[in-house]
Amino acid sequence: MGYEFRFGFRFRHSGFSNDPGEQLHQRWKWLKLPWSRPLSSHTVRFRNDLGEDSQRLQRRWPLSSEWDPNPMNLRKRAMKWLDKKAQSRAHSQNLIYMKHRKRVMKWLKQLDRKAVASRPSCTHSQNLIRSKTNIAGPSTQLEDDRSVHKRIKQGAEILNRTKDIVCLIISYPPMSLLNGESHKQNQYKWVGDILKINDVVKEMEAPSKKKEIDAFKLENRISTLMTRYMDEIEPLFPQVVIAKSFSGIDVERHGQIMPTPTRIYDLAVDFAIREILQHIEYPKIRKIGILGSHGETVISELWGELQECCIFDHVIDVDVSRCSTIEEIRFSIGRELFPSTSGEQKLDETLKGTNFFILLHEVGERVNLYDMGTNWWNSKKIQKIVYTTNSQNVDKVTAVGVEIRMENHLLSWELFCVNVGEVVHSSGIQRLAINVVEKCCGHLLAVVIMARALKEVNDVLIWEYASYTLGLQHRSQTKDRVLFNALAFIWGRLGSTNKYVQYCADMENWRQMEKLHLIDEWITSGLVGTFDEGEEIVGDLVNAFLLESFQYGDSDFVQMRREIHEELLNFLRFESCSPFLRLGGRGLTEPPKDEAWEKASEMHLMNNKLSELPMSPHSSQLKVLFLQFNHHLRAVPPIFFEGLPVLQILDLSYTRIRSLPQSLFKLFKLRIFFLRGCELLMELPSEVGKLGNLEVLDLEGTKIINLPIDVERLTKLKCLNMSFHGYRKNQSSTLIPRNVIRKLFQLKELSIDVNPDDERWNAIVEDIVKEVCSLKQLEALKVYLPQVALLDHFMRNGASSVYPLLVHFRFVVGSHHSRIISRLPHELAVKFELHARSLKYVNGEGIPSQIKEVLQHCTALFLDRHLTLTKLSEFGIGNMKKLEFCVLGECNKIETIVDKAENCKQQEDDGDFYGENILGSLQFLRLHYMKNLVSIWKGPVWRGCLSSLKSLTLHECPQLTTIFTLGLLENLNSLEELVAEWCPEINSIVTLEDPAEHKPFP
Repeated sequence: MGYEFRFGFRFRHSGFSNDPGEQLHQRWKWLKLPWSRPLSSHTVRFRNDLGEDSQRLQRRWPLSSEWDPNPMNLRKRAMKWLDKKAQSRAHSQNLIYMKHRKRVMKWLKQLDRKAVASRPSCTHSQNLIRSKTNIAGPSTQLEDDRSVHKRIKQGAEILNRTKDIVCLIISYPPMSLLNGESHKQNQYKWVGDILKINDVVKEMEAPSKKKEIDAFKLENRISTLMTRYMDEIEPLFPQVVIAKSFSGIDVERHGQIMPTPTRIYDLAVDFAIREILQHIEYPKIRKIGILGSHGETVISELWGELQECCIFDHVIDVDVSRCSTIEEIRFSIGRELFPSTSGEQKLDETLKGTNFFILLHEVGERVNLYDMGTNWWNSKKIQKIVYTTNSQNVDKVTAVGVEIRMENHLLSWELFCVNVGEVVHSSGIQRLAINVVEKCCGHLLAVVIMARALKEVNDVLIWEYASYTLGLQHRSQTKDRVLFNALAFIWGRLGSTNKYVQYCADMENWRQMEKLHLIDEWITSGLVGTFDEGEEIVGDLVNAFLLESFQYGDSDFVQMRREIHEELLNFLRFESCSPFLRLGGRGLTEPPKDEAWEKASEMHLMNNKLSELPMSPHSSQLKVLFLQFNHHLRAVPPIFFEGLPVLQILDLSYTRIRSLPQSLFKLFKLRIFFLRGCELLMELPSEVGKLGNLEVLDLEGTKIINLPIDVERLTKLKCLNMSFHGYRKNQSSTLIPRNVIRKLFQLKELSIDVNPDDERWNAIVEDIVKEVCSLKQLEALKVYLPQVALLDHFMRNGASSVYPLLVHFRFVVGSHHSRIISRLPHELAVKFELHARSLKYVNGEGIPSQIKEVLQHCTALFLDRHLTLTKLSEFGIGNMKKLEFCVLGECNKIETIVDKAENCKQQEDDGDFYGENILGSLQFLRLHYMKNLVSIWKGPVWRGCLSSLKSLTLHECPQLTTIFTLGLLENLNSLEELVAEWCPEINSIVTLEDPAEHKPFP
């Protein structure tokens, strides 16, 4: 009788959180401000009249204050009075409250005057500046002037960095779409006040000015501006954006920073240009510095934009990389402006009276541009200097109007990744995620809403539809099209929950709703039956970011952001006469009547029980038709599509159809066509070549016999997924015609799934691989390669690898026969396919150099039935540095995973040092049916080895007696799960010595 030994344990670090509001002080650790404390991503501050008073009291005089003058009694009276009034639901309309609010403010002013007399510099933001500089406040006149000036300069630096972030956020929607100019002017006035502070700080550096400038007054001005930011400007931003912007959370995957896709950097360039162009309207911002990679790209593309702009009299582009002084830069500008003469003398006079835009490339480390252009400025003209630099000199922070850090313009992508979760890393999804972020056009609210709606969604169609919806141009009169479309998308996914959203939108106090009161109203209206049900729904709406939650006192409140409320009302008005027909998941057995087809522009009929469709519905505006997961649907009428001339998206996935009607190939506007999972479909008609606008063709999971040559006419295809698992006696001798793949030059995603027993694939695979390698835009590839040598074609010119250019790849390498039943759990295959770059090596022999090469780029490895390998480390530890997920199955010769002696020999050969972090990225290790496995690790262990391992599963390893050595155990700080099944010889989890040698089975 078999013996099963199963155990498991889980633990987590108590301080760990995936919430973006909890992971702060990463990129801006120096920014020690109140809003950089940990915040829930669903939590916002209470910002009505009462909330502002209460928070201002708390902010000015923290409870943890080191001193307690008599005025604190006055503060306590104010706080007590405010808390008492807060008990009334109608406090904002309470006349008594409004009458006495002035009295509270008067108390505050009295408190400020008395406090200043007893402790001059006790404002919260100044205390925070001191905490950064570790210098005590100016309690006596004996304090060294140098220390005061240093603190002031550092305070100005913090203020300027905050200013830069504010300028960045107000260039993004929805901030850039605010009604009227009052909000924007208020923010720019605050920016202007900071620029004046910079002038004073700069003057302070002159010896003759030090005693003339009141340092205490200047420090208070800095503190006042920071307080004003917290009171007036910060509340306008979505709290989740504030938390993300000031935390600088890196997009991480399993503890490893995820590479930023090239298209996202292109977006960052566009957003940086948009910010610069927006600052043109504000005359006080004269100098704009660009710091970081892709800054030169911004300058180059900005030059092209300015050539079409009629505002400026002079647009000057100058390379100043060799200039070490301002005088040399002035000379270069003069030479560019007056090439035939020495123009430096004319420079001041010419530029002072004109609108100009000067682009300076690569300003050096030692050049301080503060005095640059002093004689040029004219408040009646539009005058800008934009430059790139790699310097992070503190002096330059205050020398510019705005500093643009390119890494900060990755905000929309990072915000999306933080909110959407792990699904963004899966193969095939990241490309679609980038599409969604691009369609959001930097709209931060839309980014968060879409990310929350797509969290853990693995269905490719839903992602395609999300991208399509965001790009729609609606006839509705809306000023915020992107947010409108985002709400339209999630509205269709809310199902029955949308009635609760509509209820909240219709409430008069939508800006502030006590949660208990809201749920009570739902119960009274019959929308919910119990409080727990209502609380769950509120939680769902908060998670969807349609509502935001916050606390005041002992009560929980929710609110709807003004921007969401406004566009939601627009959408509901549009929906009342909407041509969208959403009938998905209702168990329908009959299709809608002809009248419904005539009016609809979108029809959602998925997840029903339809067995037939109308013969020939007519609609001149139907663009989207979803019929997937109608498992009873066996045929589409021959003329069904003749009356649907503008159809653009069609999904027939997971139906029982056996053929495609001829009328389908008259849909000349069709862009996206899904046939995924149609297991009875064995033929793709040659007429498919008529669909010249097709961008996505998904045939994965079908039983297509061969690909027609007419597919070569689909030159707009960006995504092609094929599956060849069908068989006929008189089937074509060619699986994929030659040169078809080569002609699809716009392909970004290609998947070729074949039956490994099909000899037709073996005959053409080398030619197909060569054609695949010619596709310059390819980002994702899935393919089966029967011979290891075929990997040589992915090396360009024998040296430059194609692998780094692929965002996603999944290679199945090694000749094998298809298995009807696999011995390995199905969940392993699912988890394996979620990884961006994966290799499955089947029936391998030896250690081919091609496998080593591809391993260097893999995040997941599936070693299936390797015939000769005795230890995993034989592939080279240095080749597996990026490996996060590893499965070994039926590798009967393997005795250990890592042999340190073997690794030391490799390091000697390669010239590496001995203390290398071995498998430091590996998170999941699965070992199944390992006949001769006797140990996980042999030899000494250095710090960092297997330090990221979260889960280890052992299944049917009959020779294994112990799992970890004591030295290895010290590294397993991340381990959460350990499972051992059918391993009868295990007698301990940890051994003090290396396991004894075992004689392997024959």
